[in-house]
Amino acid sequence: MPRENRPSHPLDSGSEGPLSRLLRQAEQHRRVETVILEALPGNLAECCRFGGYANGELTLLVPDSTRASQVRFQQRRIVQNLRQDERFSQVWRVRARVQPWHDPRPRTARERPEMTAENAELLREVAEETEDSGLSGVLRRLSSHARKGQ
Repeated sequence: MPRENRPSHPLDSGSEGPLSRLLRQAEQHRRVETVILEALPGNLAECCRFGGYANGELTLLVPDSTRASQVRFQQRRIVQNLRQDERFSQVWRVRARVQPWHDPRPRTARERPEMTAENAELLREVAEETEDSGLSGVLRRLSSHARKGQ
């Protein structure tokens, strides 16, 4: 293939292919998100993400309910900051949507604490004195998890 006929971007399949539209939308989303994050107070800018904008309502994605409350509390100030940009002159409401973020770090397996023989004996004694047969059975099974060989 001649060099001048190659697409400019390695993932771009042509001037108006579905992938090029998707890449253009992602870039536009990134630019809009940058503008929005600059309008947020410092403590919110580092944790919020742009979720969407429709009918004068801006949706921000926040990781927890604490940040959602902060967005609601500072909504008026956020709207004033956003209206300084002509693209957001019609914003009248900011909605906070809680969406916990996926932590890419793998979870490490924690070692389960083992029950001592003394604690197992205490559980067996309580199981013998308990009148409720269901609870007594659960306590006996739990006491059987003690370390062997002590």
